Amino acid sequence: MKAILSIVLAVAATAVLSPCTAFTIHSRTTIRTDVSRHMKQQHDSHDNDYAHHHHHHQQLSRRSAISILAIPPITSILASSSIPLPAMAEDKGKIVVLGGAGWVGAHVSNLLTQQGYKVLSISRSSSERQIERTKSILGTTIPSVEYVSLDAGTATMEELGSVMKDATCVISCVGIAPGGPNVKDGNGLVNSRIANAAKSVGVGKIVYVGVASSLANGPAKFLLGDYFKGKDTAEKSITKEFGIENSLIIKPSIVAGGTPGEIRPPGPPGVKAVDVDALAKVVVAGALSQGPGGLNGSIDGNDAIAAASL
Repeated sequence: MKAILSIVLAVAATAVLSPCTAFTIHSRTTIRTDVSRHMKQQHDSHDNDYAHHHHHHQQLSRRSAISILAIPPITSILASSSIPLPAMAEDKGKIVVLGGAGWVGAHVSNLLTQQGYKVLSISRSSSERQIERTKSILGTTIPSVEYVSLDAGTATMEELGSVMKDATCVISCVGIAPGGPNVKDGNGLVNSRIANAAKSVGVGKIVYVGVASSLANGPAKFLLGDYFKGKDTAEKSITKEFGIENSLIIKPSIVAGGTPGEIRPPGPPGVKAVDVDALAKVVVAGALSQGPGGLNGSIDGNDAIAAASL
């Protein structure tokens, strides 16, 4: 019992202090996230939430297996299996990344531009703040990325749709970490709105970074229930709008690293984190491979993500 309690407390501590929370920022001049439009939220310095919570084991189980319709080799989807990739001059189309200046989002944006895609990064943060965060994460800026300040929780559906128009894919790396205000709607309703807006303007595919089932169904659910309910709502909305064949839900638990200068407590002993480059590679592969033969469905758990990235 003591062991289970210690794991739950470790998960909660990591979640509350997680360095990758979406739509929470430093800037005083940008729009605040308030999905209900009535709740005042406190700002912090984060742009994306990739479920930095920890589970009590790292064994590859049925819940952490790859569950997809077809898996073309990622090396055949990407120009190279290494990161960074050589920059390509050809403009292959537009991809929208919500949370594109966060820890995982910045790596995703960088990889997409190296593949020759036009990237639109959307965040509550100002364009200037997004550029600063990207540089702190990657050590350099990405001049070809267009940064847009827009709150996906309070923007009109027309505003959301307008920035997604003509995109071949929308990638959502957003949510609110456990302990934040309005955590259920901040993860569920916000991503439901993103999926609905993307579908309304004819986007062909959506990729969402959620949370591992091993966490959602483990002891942490008793302490972080609303957080997991929000994530579940997001996944169901995405599948409803796009179906399994036109969506990819990637479900990590611990993601290695974090934005420089942000505090991240250690995870439980023996739990191996997924490499951020591996996660970004799978996200991008999912965005670039569309249709029944693409990388679709779900990839659940860090072992499955690492295997899919090879």
